[in-house]
Amino acid sequence: MRFRTSIPSALHALAVFSIGVALSPTTFAQSGAESYPDKPVRIIVPFAPGGSTDLIGRTLAQKMSETWNQTVVVENRGGGATIIGTEAAIKSKPDGYTLLIGVSTLATNPAMQPKLPYDTMRDLEPISMVARAPIVAYINPGFAPQDLKGLIAFAKSTAGGVHYGSGGTGTVTHLAAELLKDRTGAPLTHIVYKGGTPAMADAIAGHIPMTFATVGQALQHYRAKQLRALGVTSAERYPSIPDVPTFKEQGIDIVTSEWFALFAPAGTPKPIIDKLNAEVRKIVALPNLADRLTAIELISSSPQELADFVRRETNQWGELIRKVGLKGS
Repeated sequence: MRFRTSIPSALHALAVFSIGVALSPTTFAQSGAESYPDKPVRIIVPFAPGGSTDLIGRTLAQKMSETWNQTVVVENRGGGATIIGTEAAIKSKPDGYTLLIGVSTLATNPAMQPKLPYDTMRDLEPISMVARAPIVAYINPGFAPQDLKGLIAFAKSTAGGVHYGSGGTGTVTHLAAELLKDRTGAPLTHIVYKGGTPAMADAIAGHIPMTFATVGQALQHYRAKQLRALGVTSAERYPSIPDVPTFKEQGIDIVTSEWFALFAPAGTPKPIIDKLNAEVRKIVALPNLADRLTAIELISSSPQELADFVRRETNQWGELIRKVGLKGS
């Protein structure tokens, strides 16, 4: 009797085990990736509408929507040095239906903001790099220096040094100038503006002699000869401004850029991350796509390459921010 009753029990246990294996988390994740996305996806842009980050987010959303035949929307969550939008993404369900366009502040905020409500490396899942734009030292056409060495010499020989504007304290445009100051000893004084546009306007008007901005931010003013460019922080000469020498060409070993990348909340299943990574790679490789993104270089990476890059950026900028003594608001 015991033997007969044990057979159904054994079969039942085997069946339960088989179902458990068939419906393991890995199987669920793979199944979810195959059908993903089966509902609308939102991409959080941690800035107000307009500007490079918003344009990049909307370009990704449009192309993803076309490929998937699914709605992909951009949600602008500006404010707080991108902290508001980033935190909103981090607190979202890690299922691939909320994504974030992260920018360089992900690497600078940990040192700038001592009470940051999240850990970038722990709370975000890297997907892929999307784009980058190097920084240019732009000057008023009437300002004397003709190159970076001339700027450094002028600053060192002038009482009070040289004043410059940027997009704001702790931005990469500001930090590129601070890095130049740190590497050369040139006395450069930061004039804080609420954004790159008013800083450029004052440089054009001659209220300040120079400003640091991405290539695209001032490209039309440069082409109109309202500003001159002393150098660009790309590794090689940049296609949009091929006549402008790099910092490295001029003996200053600075290579940096404003960057844009796609992230998801930590815990998003790897098969979905991989599917998103493959999609970004296809999008940035599309011909003529860069035409709508003026002076922005489209690039891609593996999730691990992005994680390693953000870690290096965080360490580099953190060291400089602490050395200079910068603090966020």
